[in-house]
Amino acid sequence: MSTESTHGSPPDGSAVEIGGDVVVVVGDPVTVTDAVVARFAEAVSAPPGQLPATLAAALTAPVQRAVMEHPALRIDLSRTLHTAQSSEHHRPIRVGDVLTATATVTGVRSARGGRMIGFDTVLRDARGAVVQTLTSALLTAEVEG
Repeated sequence: MSTESTHGSPPDGSAVEIGGDVVVVVGDPVTVTDAVVARFAEAVSAPPGQLPATLAAALTAPVQRAVMEHPALRIDLSRTLHTAQSSEHHRPIRVGDVLTATATVTGVRSARGGRMIGFDTVLRDARGAVVQTLTSALLTAEVEG
């Protein structure tokens, strides 16, 4: 997994600068296997043989965690509320897919004595096609410097 702090905006214009940095985290490729699906399906009590659409949340969790731990954001997770989560399914995840998650901070603004931080996590297949897009929002207390 790589955490990038780059200066300036990415080419697609989706990220915002935080203290002069753009926060983007790229995960390692993950192969969706029968075993991965079975473990997740059991954990969420899905019927046997079914590939839950929510598998994307588990596959993207490491990069989402890395965004929340990025030093430029100064997030104290003990003082943070996950306020929103949505997902857009571009196509179903399939066994055999090799997927890579990229999380990009899309907004930081003052809110209720803290900050509202938004980020998108895009899950792409080996060809680079978008499989799912997850959008998250966090309300976090202001942390000193």
